Amino acid sequence: MSMNKDTTQYFQSRGDDYAKFRPTYPVELAQSLETLVPQHKQALDVGCGNGQLTCLLAPFFEQVVGTDVSANQLQHAASLDNVSYLHQRAEELELPDNSVDLIVVAQAAHWFDLALFYSQVRRVATNHCVIALISYGVPYIKAPVNTIFQQGYWQELHSFWPPERVHVETGYAELWFPFTELELPNHSCQKIMTFEEFVGYIKTWSAYTNAIEQQREDVFALFFERLQNRWPHQQTLEVVWPISVRVGQVFD
Repeated sequence: MSMNKDTTQYFQSRGDDYAKFRPTYPVELAQSLETLVPQHKQALDVGCGNGQLTCLLAPFFEQVVGTDVSANQLQHAASLDNVSYLHQRAEELELPDNSVDLIVVAQAAHWFDLALFYSQVRRVATNHCVIALISYGVPYIKAPVNTIFQQGYWQELHSFWPPERVHVETGYAELWFPFTELELPNHSCQKIMTFEEFVGYIKTWSAYTNAIEQQREDVFALFFERLQNRWPHQQTLEVVWPISVRVGQVFD
């Protein structure tokens, strides 16, 4: 991910936890995206994190490049023959002009300086290039404990989120996107999780990092206790994250 100096801290040292606890994107999302472009020479995943979406695109393109500002995230990225990773900011892409057929940004665009990033997009994009800004929203648990989670998220934990988080909650609907928009089918992330895994996921939140820095970890501790009291003992539950996508043609 590429972000300002104040928010880089959220993602620099949690690559292993991201790989273990964050949801993975469905292969159907990659399939939907690849159908939008006529050529499949190179795809670019900006703010790729540990390479979840990067690797999903690999079967559909000759080459896929993932970039991220966090070296720690890249150290935990999966390796494939036609996938490479670059440690660089979204606003300073080191790729040739006119070289990319598909550009994706997953769960990261709300941290970017969009004016600088979009200027880089137009530089590296081929004439038929498509750009997709992807985010997964607030999860829900397919069980009664979801009521406890939703109440805690919105009423107790929400104030710890940085301001940029609002764009995730609104599905990027209000994010500046100066491209001719295209339609994409609806998708979601699903993950079967234990209570401990779900807590591990929550601890990857920037809100949790903020709470620790503000010495308010007790708020999360009480929330975890209430959640555990309603989570069926030693059972796994299905967690669902709705996916939002803003997708468009870079050039008309």
